[in-house]
Order: sequence, then C-alpha cells, then structure tokens
Amino acid sequence: MLEAKQWKNNEKRLSKLWQRTLIEWKRPASYVSSLSTWLRPGLNKKGIRHLQKLGEKDLAWDDSDWLKLTQRVLDDDVDDVTAILSDALSFARVRAFHGCRTADPGSYHQNGLRLNDPSVLAANLRALVFTEEGLAFYQPNIDRMIAQFENRDRDSGQVHLPLDDRTQTNDAGHYLLYGSEWMQCILGFGAHNALLKWGYPTIVLVDLPLNMVTSGTRDELARALLQEWTRIKVNRPDWVPERDFTFTLATAIPPDLVVGHEHPAWIRDPYYGGTRRQNDRLVCPSCSTGVTAE
Repeated sequence: MLEAKQWKNNEKRLSKLWQRTLIEWKRPASYVSSLSTWLRPGLNKKGIRHLQKLGEKDLAWDDSDWLKLTQRVLDDDVDDVTAILSDALSFARVRAFHGCRTADPGSYHQNGLRLNDPSVLAANLRALVFTEEGLAFYQPNIDRMIAQFENRDRDSGQVHLPLDDRTQTNDAGHYLLYGSEWMQCILGFGAHNALLKWGYPTIVLVDLPLNMVTSGTRDELARALLQEWTRIKVNRPDWVPERDFTFTLATAIPPDLVVGHEHPAWIRDPYYGGTRRQNDRLVCPSCSTGVTAE
C-alpha cells in the first residue's frame, strides 16, 4: 500500500468535499465532479484530458478493463487508489432504497427501517391473514405453517438497501408486489391474488451515511464508482447502467435517514415471466399529507 502523501496533505479539504456529497448512482453529476477533485492530487501528467481524448471504447459498462484505462492517468496503482477512496467515502452519503409492500408507508418516516425479526414477521403475518378476506383460507393452519417454516431465521438481524431503485421494479419486483419473501415463502403462490390487493407497493428512499456500512462494501462501491467515472470520461455516455448492488446492514435505519417514499407506476413480476404489472395505488395517505419523496 502506498503512503498516499498526495492525499494526506489534502486530507482535511478532501474530507469536507465528501461530507458535502450525496452519491446517487442514477445521477452521475452527483459524484463525478467530487471524484475528479479527489483524484486530482494523485493524477500523473497525462491527467483527465488523456481519458477524454481516447475516443469511445467498445467495452461493456461493467468490464473491469475500464480500470486499466484509469491506471494510465494515476501515479500509483489503481488498486491502492481504490482502497484509499474507500476510506474517503466514509465521509459521504449515498442514496439507497428499500422495496416493500406495506399498508402504511408513512410508518417508515416515523420508525425508520427495522432489522429483520422473525417474531415480528410472524405476528404481522398472523394479523394479515386474519384481517384480509382473501387470506381467510390460511387462518386454521397459519400457526402450524409458521412453525414448520425451515428458513424462519433467514436474513435475521439484517436490512437490505439497493443502490439502484430500478432493480426493485425490474428484477426484484416480488417485494413490491407481494411483500416480504419471508411471508411469501410461508403462504405460497396461492396467496398472490390476495396480496396484490393489499397495501401499497413502496420504495423507501434513504440517505445512508457510508460510515454505517462495512469497509468491504465501501471497497466494492469505490471500485464501481471509479470504473463508471472512467467510462463517463472516455465514452461520454448519455445513459446510466442499472447496477445490482446492495448494502446489507446489521444496524437499523433511524427515521431521520428516511428522506421520502415513492409508489412506482409499474413493476415486473419475476414469478410470472417478468410480466409488467401496472400499479393503480400511486398515492397513499402519507403522500396526501405531504410525506413523499424528494
């Protein structure tokens, strides 16, 4: 690992740079300038202009060879720079998301995002079965079904926040359409029609401080950002790739980090061949009272 004197000499100024930065993957303008400024002390004489003069490269957006181009303009090894960037990102925040189906989207603004708790999930499932007419069939056997669920402790003590909300509507739409996987595994496909009529498909917006995530996760994010930064400088694309990247935390998300919620107009259903389902519940009571996404 290099001594990184060029960054240490500017450490205070650069930490303030990231403190002012909210990284939004779908909006590269939110981080590209900050990353350019941060990189500047470690650039060689070629600099960013070298990347801009290379001409468009026929590389897939997720090809690791983009970092070979990054290496051309760095004084130090790109892996070492990525590790230093990972540490620097601990001062920044990132816009992350949580997809769910809920009867009360406003509760996330009041309570935040709680850790997965099987006992709470079981209680919620019992309540749902006894209040939703379409699920009445399960009432006589629901306790036995919960007791026999072999993966009862799956994801216990965790909360998951994707970096890109498009993964929620395109690839993981079952969370928005049917609720938690925990509940779906117990009820099975026979409950789908009833679950589609309950609650609101909701994407919760979270401005997540990156000092809350593991260093390993920041390493992955730093690499992803540096790679995309290079692609932008070289190819100047007019589109942003959908990124499958999830922050997994063992810490609950307090309500002050929840900055809004949205109800997507459509959702792809992975259980039925990616069928595009229209959402007719675009406004919830919390939306009408002004608790909405930014």
